[in-house]
Amino acid sequence: MQNLIEKNLYEKSLISYILWPVSFKYSLILKLRRLFIKRGYKSKCKIISVGNIVSGGSGKTPVTIFLAKHLQMQGKKVAVSHRGYKGKFENENKLISDETKVFDFARDAGDETFLLATKLAGIPVIAGKDRKKSIQYLEEKYPDLEYIILDDSFQHLKVQHDYDFVVFNAIGGIGNGFVLPAGILREPLSALKYSNYIVFNGKGKISNKIEKYNKPILKGEYQIKRFANIEGHEINPEGKLALLSGIGLPSSFEDTVHKAGLHFEKHFRFPDHYDFKNNKIIKQISADIKLGKIDYLLTTEKDFAKLQFIKHHLPLIIVEVEFVLDNINQLQL
Repeated sequence: MQNLIEKNLYEKSLISYILWPVSFKYSLILKLRRLFIKRGYKSKCKIISVGNIVSGGSGKTPVTIFLAKHLQMQGKKVAVSHRGYKGKFENENKLISDETKVFDFARDAGDETFLLATKLAGIPVIAGKDRKKSIQYLEEKYPDLEYIILDDSFQHLKVQHDYDFVVFNAIGGIGNGFVLPAGILREPLSALKYSNYIVFNGKGKISNKIEKYNKPILKGEYQIKRFANIEGHEINPEGKLALLSGIGLPSSFEDTVHKAGLHFEKHFRFPDHYDFKNNKIIKQISADIKLGKIDYLLTTEKDFAKLQFIKHHLPLIIVEVEFVLDNINQLQL
């Protein structure tokens, strides 16, 4: 069933054409929204938005981490705002980490927010879907702040952005080119005219439907930094391997593992942001691993942000990756 749904989203089919009238109406609403909603709050800091126009995983958070570290290495004062999707603080504005530490309650902030806080040492991270309040909080607490990066904010129009980065994944691309529900686009490709940079994550040909907007295209991909066990020690994955993930584009994880020259027997795939708290699921995975005589279960850092706080005996190896730009000389902030 899942494969059938994906096929109709990534390839033009009878079903996608049947749904196209709904998508067309939705596209018009989104275009009107861009035209008539006036940008609101103007921060004294430079506001960088990292977002996408496709549903599912394109790599926004790794790009956010890359940009934050890039600015930090240049000696800039930077902070990060994340919605805190499916976290405890989504409906409030709460600092998850500051310049010295990650707070104990960060585990409740949502998987991506927690990942940002743990990966960005020395960079404050705040959770909350009201980006204006998050920005104002950061401005007040850190008067010398120069940049604030908003993870997943391209469609957030209540705050003025100085730079908009729109991320595409080479595997998913633009799908069949249709807007939801007939395709994977969150809004029409014409929204790219509002971007400053297009980030292309992965190898492959860039669609001329993207190139025609004549925006600077930053090309990069994930590189595996290391494989680590649950204690944080580096480990060499050997024997029979399987994958475990709950991310937007699981095939991207598979591609990363293949590029490392590893073969896996099975991929336990769950919906994006899956919390793994269902003990029956954990027991079923454990049983399948025993039946298949799997030695290790490779998982993403985003999934481990949840799995590390759940009682289980899964033989996990965390695949630690970083996003690296091939043409970083074209990045001007």
